[in-house]
Amino acid sequence: MSLTSIIQKIVSFFKSGKAEAVLTEAANLVPKALPIVEQIAAMVPNRTDQEILAAFQKYAVPGAAAFLATPLAQRGYVLLHLATEVLANEFPGTATNILNTAVQFAVTGFKA
Repeated sequence: MSLTSIIQKIVSFFKSGKAEAVLTEAANLVPKALPIVEQIAAMVPNRTDQEILAAFQKYAVPGAAAFLATPLAQRGYVLLHLATEVLANEFPGTATNILNTAVQFAVTGFKA
């Protein structure tokens, strides 16, 4: 399979009604995710263990100890998980991949 055909299949997928609906749902959640991302970023400017633990405690998300074992270079993923969990509490039943995408879009907008 050529690179061109792979890209065409990807483009075709994103033109489908189902993919469009999922992306629209994620985009609609971005305004709700952005304040969460901003608050977490303010709480963990240095991504230290103490900052991350405090953020997990503030939002009552369990599992902080396990995440603190994550290498420093990957702490962004820990914070992505935290923000996704906080957003999930506001929108129960929403698929994790949609919540995660909304948080990623919010992070991208926040850093722009």
